[in-house]
Parts: sequence; structure tokens; C-alpha cells
Amino acid sequence: MSSTTILASTLSLVALLALAGNAQGQTASLDPVSGTLTLDPSTGPQRFDTSIAAGGDIEADSLGRDCAGDIADAPSLRLHYGAGGDTLRIIAMSNTDTSLAIQTPSGDWLCNDDAMGGLDPILSLTSAPEGEYNIWVGRVSSFWGNGDSEPVELSILSIDGAVPLPQHLPTNANLTLAPGFQPSEFGVIGYANGAVRPPAWDNRCGVAASELPTLHLEYEGQGSGLAIRAISAEDLTLLIRTPSGEFVCNDELERTDFVSLASAQAGQYTVWVGPQVDRARAALVPVTLTLSEF
Repeated sequence: MSSTTILASTLSLVALLALAGNAQGQTASLDPVSGTLTLDPSTGPQRFDTSIAAGGDIEADSLGRDCAGDIADAPSLRLHYGAGGDTLRIIAMSNTDTSLAIQTPSGDWLCNDDAMGGLDPILSLTSAPEGEYNIWVGRVSSFWGNGDSEPVELSILSIDGAVPLPQHLPTNANLTLAPGFQPSEFGVIGYANGAVRPPAWDNRCGVAASELPTLHLEYEGQGSGLAIRAISAEDLTLLIRTPSGEFVCNDELERTDFVSLASAQAGQYTVWVGPQVDRARAALVPVTLTLSEF
């Protein structure tokens, strides 16, 4: 065999090994496990909190410096971030040891395992460019020890890094969920208040709410059952505008309002939450929205 043939065979083997290595890596183009989030930093500081699942069967340490833990092939969450942002901060919090791996719009990888002396990872990007960020939440070690995905609270903040962080920030976000989204009971944390009566607010639903909706949900299902629940320490009113423009509301339950849509059509659902109690209407009331299919 000539030296040229040996060199060609060697190069072919290297190419095959490279392809095999890539096949074991992350696929940013896959549909994210926990949906797609759109944030527009030009509207001001905002915060999005949600519950997702961490972990997978791929080792993240091959992605680069500070990359650790086991992650899935598909992203945990995809973020479409608008122009004009100052500081983009991403935090994962849980009862176990987790990590973050983020692919930026330029294709670079940013990772963090432990931050601020704890087990929770934090990544902050100054002058964060607009574009698509694919986010993986990894499992470094499991307190459960059974290999299952760990429950994690993921927080995404678009803020001005030069000023103190306010105690409350609006959840001015658009969330897109496909049928079969995970976790099956998807949680979003926001704030309700009763400062004004939005023009869209249905008079049958009682009290006022913020003119800014608590959540814009783009649901890609068609005909599936969709349940939306609002939970708070205060008495609430829950109002939802469906893609057809109809309003559905519930204000009968004291601390949990529940709307069930038996044949949910695809499209945008706009969600408002307002407090019923007078003393709460001038303040921001923490609310957990849970989304599930049936």
C-alpha cells in the first residue's frame, strides 16, 4: 500500500471519528423540551421564572471550560432575545447539584457549574447580543440517585446591570409550548396587581388587573385539552383570552383559580391575573401559573 493511500485512509478515519463525536453532542436545532421563550429587552427590565427538568445521558464536559454534568440532546429551553439588552442573567436553582450550558447566537458555548459558593449555576452576559440562545440544564449529582430528571427552577432576567435589581420584575414574556411539553405540569412564576382595568378585561370577571398580561402563551397544540391554574396566597381572578378572541375567567376559588379548555385551539392565549383583596391591589402579588394538558 502506498504512503498516499495510507494517508487518505488515515484522514478518512479521522473524519469518521469526528462525525461520531458530533453525533454524541448536543443538537440545538431539536425542539426544546420546555418550550421557547421570547424576551424583548427594549420594553424594560423583566424576569421569567419557570420549572423545568434537568439532566440527560450526554456528558457536558466536552463542550468547554466550566462545562459539567449530564445533559440531554435537545435544549431544555430556547430563548429568542431582542436587541438593546444590557445584562442577561440565567440562574438554575434546585435541591441538587446542577449546571448550565448555553449556546450563544454566535455558536459559542458558555458554562457554569457552581456560583457564589453554592451548587446553583449562574451565567451573566453583559451587552448580550440579540438572537437565539439554547439553554441546557445539567445534572452534576443526584440526591435521588435513580437517574430521573431533576426538578429545577430556571430564572431568566433581562436587567440593567448598573442599577440595583428591583425586588419585583414583570413577566413580560412570550412562551411557546408544543404538545407533550415537559414537565407535564409547567410552572411560570409572575406577579399580579390591580392598578388599572385593562381595556380587554371582561367586566364579568370582577376586579381590575395590570394592563400588562401576566403571560403570553403560544400553544402549538390543536384540539388537546389545556388547563391553566393560578395559585397565590391571595384571592385571585384569572382571565384568559383565547386565540379566537373569546374570554374565559374564574374568580370563584379563594387561592387557586382554574380554567379548563377541553379542545384548545392552536394560537396565542393571553393570561391576566388580578387580586380580589383591596389591600393587595396596590401591590405586586406573587402568582404561580401552572399549565398542563389532558
